[in-house]
Amino acid sequence: MNSEERFHDNPSGVITDTKHNMHWLPKDSWQDLGKWVHWEGAKAYTLTMKQVYAGGHSDWRMPTVEEALQLYDESLNQKNWEEDDIHIHTVFVTKCATQIWTSELDGEGKAACVNFLDGSTEYKDKTSMEEMATRLTRNIK
Repeated sequence: MNSEERFHDNPSGVITDTKHNMHWLPKDSWQDLGKWVHWEGAKAYTLTMKQVYAGGHSDWRMPTVEEALQLYDESLNQKNWEEDDIHIHTVFVTKCATQIWTSELDGEGKAACVNFLDGSTEYKDKTSMEEMATRLTRNIK
């Protein structure tokens, strides 16, 4: 199954990844909030989306590195907030963040982020807000 076939928009407002049996929110935190967030801000955004039952669900979470990297596909082109090409499916809302926070921390307490320009992973200080957002996911039960 290629990336074009695996993502589906749903009437509930979530995106289904049929390959990995996951839901994703179509917008990232930057698109929803209109501001960049540090890692703790990404966690607070997650809590808010759980409380408002986004897409009818209350179990949203930040992705792991592996899950975030599953969104990256070099053959796909989507526009980020600066109109640069990033490599995620066009079913996601355009003009999104280039980098997203994940739930993973390293031994020094830095948080992993995934870059959709090149599919790289970097660990950054959790207080960094430099063009950072998160994109929430949940497992389909």
